[in-house]
Amino acid sequence: MSRPRFRPTLLILLAAWLGTIAIVTHTLLSAEINRWEAKFDVDARLLVSDIKHKLDTNEAVLAGFSAFLQAVDRSDTDATMRYAASAASAYPHIYMIEVARKLDLDDEAAFQASLRKIWRADFSIKDFAEITGRTFQEDPRKRVTWPILFMYPALPEARAIYGVRLETVDYLSRTVALAQRNIKPVVSPVFSLYEGGGAYILLQEVNRPAGKVPSELNFFGDTMMALLLVKTQALIPARSREPDYANISISASIVSPGNPETLLFEQNAPEAGGLEHLILPNFARQLGIDNSSQPTQIRFARQLLWGDFLQPEKLMILLLLGGALLVVPWVTIRHYLSLDRAEVEQERSAYLATHDLLTSLPNRFLFTDRFEHALRNWQRNGHSFALMLADLDYFKEINDRHGHDVGDQVLVACASRMAGELRSCDTVARHGGDEFVILLANVQSPEDAENVGKKVLAAVSEPIETTAGVVRLSCSIGIAICPTHGTNLDVLRKAADIAMYEGKDHGRSTVSVFSGKVT
Repeated sequence: MSRPRFRPTLLILLAAWLGTIAIVTHTLLSAEINRWEAKFDVDARLLVSDIKHKLDTNEAVLAGFSAFLQAVDRSDTDATMRYAASAASAYPHIYMIEVARKLDLDDEAAFQASLRKIWRADFSIKDFAEITGRTFQEDPRKRVTWPILFMYPALPEARAIYGVRLETVDYLSRTVALAQRNIKPVVSPVFSLYEGGGAYILLQEVNRPAGKVPSELNFFGDTMMALLLVKTQALIPARSREPDYANISISASIVSPGNPETLLFEQNAPEAGGLEHLILPNFARQLGIDNSSQPTQIRFARQLLWGDFLQPEKLMILLLLGGALLVVPWVTIRHYLSLDRAEVEQERSAYLATHDLLTSLPNRFLFTDRFEHALRNWQRNGHSFALMLADLDYFKEINDRHGHDVGDQVLVACASRMAGELRSCDTVARHGGDEFVILLANVQSPEDAENVGKKVLAAVSEPIETTAGVVRLSCSIGIAICPTHGTNLDVLRKAADIAMYEGKDHGRSTVSVFSGKVT
């Protein structure tokens, strides 16, 4: 089938028609897109404001709690619990308030025994690895430890955390070191909670002058680490779940200089359709929160949806434009699809004309073309090549015993194995029946060709799985070299055939190089 003639007039009319529709559509959509983009900017700033308020609150609560710890009696856990309860109830995004005490290693055993006697009978100072199983390389030079003594709320699932040495928590060890002798709070990387969920910790060292030691229990000591545990999901603004914000994706990360950037939370909008991604704009903004301890980068994305444009009057216009826009492309696409199908059929016909239907190997016609190419290469560059004939031994017995279907399975397997042992520049073709012909390009010596023949022989000799079970067979291979044994396809094929049958006469399953002269 001939290709349709190129029609410039039709192309001009089609371009003018598409241009008119494009201008009208662009004018209509641009105004609506600009309106949605302005709304997106306002929404993003409102969400940032909500998150910033929570981050600032974290610093304020930690500062207030640190000041309280400086003033509270060293053993007054009840007052500390009440203060923590009032702070947590006022700011529900704060998941937990904790205190770790600085303790000299020399005093560890006595302090543990004292707490078991007066506070908790099951209390023990332990490494984080004892409850998680994660390995941790402890600093052998350390002289103090920081066991966790206070938590609010005292959740049953976090009970095992009491007594954990803060510095043995792998994701906190560096943060603890940074917080010591630092007047500002330090933020940890985001981590997975022992009881589930993601969180981060805001730490601040608290020091107070040494005072009179209580007679019963010096619970908090003189140096503490105040900790504010914040669940990352709790930082997601409540307004983001309102319908006006439902299609905004939010991704927030802490970018503290002391830690690598870590993801705080991510909230994805419902997935848009393919056409919406392709045609409608996607707004994106990155805004920063300059918080001294929790500097945060927030990325917003808003994919416009078809629903954003579904006002009745705009919808009617878009439907009319869309209908007009689709008719001509649909007809054109159908036309070119028919051309493509014709081209595919032509390629398929050309393939069938040059390949064996059963094994998909080149047939005699394609092999002859490849031979002519190799011959011209020898004539121009002096690169010799080899022709190999491979005949399957006792193949007729397989056909007679198991039937031609099994025989075909064997032929397909042998063809695949032969092709797998050759280079991309070599060719194996089905010569007819159970005989294959192989063209080896750029052969340096008969020994090289013989080595390839042995590889092919070994591959064919491997067991073959068929519907009748495992079948074993071998092949006999004859080799002729151009120009040593001839420069003509018929001559070289006859020489390889003679060498192959000489091999069969010597017991089959052989690789033989022609050693005589073709007459």
